[in-house]
Amino acid sequence: MRKLISILLSALLMATAFSLCGQAAAPAASGKKLSVVTTIFPPYDFVRAVAGDNAEITMLLRPGTESHSYDPTPQDILKIKNCDVFIYGGGESDEWVEGVLESTDTSKMKIIALMDCVDVVEEEIVEGMQDEEEHSHDEDFEDSDVKDRPTFADWKGDWQSGYPYVLNGALDEAFEHKAEEDDSKTAEDYKKYYADAYRIEYNRIVIDDDTITYYTDKEVAKVKYEYKGVVILLNKSGQKRVRYQFQAVGETNGAPKYLQLSDHLIAPGERPEHFHLYNNNDGFEKLSKEFDNWPTFYPSSMTGADIMAELKGHDHEEEYDEHVWTSPANAKKIVQKICDTLVGLDSANANVYKNNTSAYIKKLDELDKAFKDVVKGAARKTLVFGDRFPFRYFADAYGLKYFAAFPGCSTETEASAATVAFLIDKVKAERIPVVFYIELSNEKIADTICEATGAKKLLLHASHNITRDDFRKGLTYLDIMTANVDTLKEALK
Repeated sequence: MRKLISILLSALLMATAFSLCGQAAAPAASGKKLSVVTTIFPPYDFVRAVAGDNAEITMLLRPGTESHSYDPTPQDILKIKNCDVFIYGGGESDEWVEGVLESTDTSKMKIIALMDCVDVVEEEIVEGMQDEEEHSHDEDFEDSDVKDRPTFADWKGDWQSGYPYVLNGALDEAFEHKAEEDDSKTAEDYKKYYADAYRIEYNRIVIDDDTITYYTDKEVAKVKYEYKGVVILLNKSGQKRVRYQFQAVGETNGAPKYLQLSDHLIAPGERPEHFHLYNNNDGFEKLSKEFDNWPTFYPSSMTGADIMAELKGHDHEEEYDEHVWTSPANAKKIVQKICDTLVGLDSANANVYKNNTSAYIKKLDELDKAFKDVVKGAARKTLVFGDRFPFRYFADAYGLKYFAAFPGCSTETEASAATVAFLIDKVKAERIPVVFYIELSNEKIADTICEATGAKKLLLHASHNITRDDFRKGLTYLDIMTANVDTLKEALK
């Protein structure tokens, strides 16, 4: 809603601003300094290094402010409208930019999106990390919020297994889509994964308040069940999952004796779109350790195409990591793009821009080498963050493995108990000496992990923004990243 309000506000402002302000000036022709507006600190500092005194540079994000909650003010929008060069990240945090630019005459403005300057990668959910988008019903909760569901009332009806559709090829398009989204697995890999997960001998079940009737191609078995309570489990990624347990009463005629139903809900009263039917004849203890076979049932009214569409749509929308500047190699590409843009606008100072860029890129090369030297001589290659992880490009560049509470663009600040427990166990198991936090963090998660493990808490600065004091002192991207070299050395020893 906040982003929508910003877009509507920007449209209103742009409609009136033309009567208040003229078109952006042509700096090279008038001798006026270039006007450059950036949303965040890294491009602000890059422009400062390339342009020197030949540009008036404005950073919209106030020093000391958390960038992911930023919204533009009317004054910010007017600054964008009247600038010669506008530089922004280009990711979801900048959704408001589209509305501003659509309501602005950009014909005389140069626009740079940082993410267009480099090869971007998707945000990654690694083991133990809390994914704020995934099944929030049954992982972001207090245990006391979980309520009993003592009958099958929420699951009552006619349901079909997804397993036959895996086997007959009806879901192949979804598997191909998944392989395109994540090339770590082929479509055939995904098909095998779902075949193992969905495998069950019953292709249809009909559920009443306390009975389930199982159908195969040849047999029918109707079994009465009684409720045996709810369990809260941690899956392989350390995320909470709720399962409701039922045990057969009397003969089962070959049908499962023990059931656990999971539909990502934690209380009665809501009908699920599908559910997982964990089942065996060996008891609840063994069933609670089953995470690879989760037979999934959909309403029998759905076609194979319907199930394929739901499975395909169950993927997260692509979310690319916005923190492209954390890799010095990417920073070089961004700096060069800035240089080329300024030269195109202000040819009179082209040599200044080019010489400054050449000198700056040399420093970035030295920084890159320093990081490579640290990693090359390191005893370990794993980082642990009790925080968001905005260093995906950095980790990829230097071959580092990482564990963290949240992905880089998460707006979360409080991790689940499962996530914190996972990180504590990881630090203990691998004897990780340092737990990182990032700039402008409340540091609470890192504090908790360090108190439980004895690890040292250190800042690894992503340079997304800096404090007011550091801004006044003229702290630079190179200052920040050079300090990170020594910090990284301590963490990897």
